[in-house]
Amino acid sequence: MVKSKIAAIKDWIKTMGFELIKSHDLSGEEVKINYYSLGNFGIYEEISNKKLAGRATGTKMRFISWNPWGIDFEVSSLKDLVDAYQDSKSLSPEIP
Repeated sequence: MVKSKIAAIKDWIKTMGFELIKSHDLSGEEVKINYYSLGNFGIYEEISNKKLAGRATGTKMRFISWNPWGIDFEVSSLKDLVDAYQDSKSLSPEIP
C-alpha cells in the first residue's frame, strides 16, 4: 500500500477516535499487529518487517476491517474503509 493511502487511513482512525485495544508481535518481531476498535467496528493494522537472507526487505503495511458479524476484508483505500464503517453503523446504530 502506498504511503499516501496509509497516512489517510491512519489519520481517519485517529480523527474518528478509534482506541488501540491490543498490540502484539507475530513470528518474533517480523510482524506487528495493532487492533483498533470503535464500538463494534474494528481495524487490524499489520506491519511486516520481513528479512530475506538476513537483510531487511522493507516494511509492508496492510489494514483489515472487521466487525462482530464475521465480516472482514483487506482495506485497499480510505473509501473502502469508510463505506465498511457506514455499513456497520447502519446495522448497529450504537457505533458512534
